[in-house]
Amino acid sequence: MASNNNNELYTGNMSTQGGSNSSINETDNTGFIGINVPLLSNDTIRQIREKRFSMIKPWSDFFDKNRISRPKDFSDITKRVSHNVVYFQANYLVIVLILLVYIMITNLLLLLSVVVIGAGFYYVSKMPANEPVSFFGGRFVADQKKLYIILGILSLILLYLSSGGSALFWIVGVSSTIILIHASFLEPSIESEFAETV
Repeated sequence: MASNNNNELYTGNMSTQGGSNSSINETDNTGFIGINVPLLSNDTIRQIREKRFSMIKPWSDFFDKNRISRPKDFSDITKRVSHNVVYFQANYLVIVLILLVYIMITNLLLLLSVVVIGAGFYYVSKMPANEPVSFFGGRFVADQKKLYIILGILSLILLYLSSGGSALFWIVGVSSTIILIHASFLEPSIESEFAETV
């Protein structure tokens, strides 16, 4: 009787441990090729968005014509750029997003590719991490890691066909030019310099 009780306790502990492990596996989001990358939940995205957009400075301050002047020398340019890039970082992010929306609207193939890639990664992320899934009536079986690899290759092909590389270089080039010109010619305000020192 004692041995039976011990066996029941042992099996009970094993089942509870297995249950805890299964619950851990359910909440464990295994990322690309086995690297644990926590997926961004809606709450996390909302918090990041609220925090980032709460840092946006008034656009009247961003486009203040009274503070636009030619920099004296290279050291003055360096001082202005280092200050304005930090102070107006959220405003510059909005400009980059506007350019991103513009390039998507003018290149519908790129927009379609981004939507398909995003939907594919979202679908794969919701699949069980360690359970193979069959496609095409069982003729193709793959787990989450293999699907991430296939999806990554297909994403590169789609972005190449839709001129994603040139679009990326265009966004980086145009946004960098706008930011550098604005940050170089806008004098830091007294309020912004005081806010940085506090």
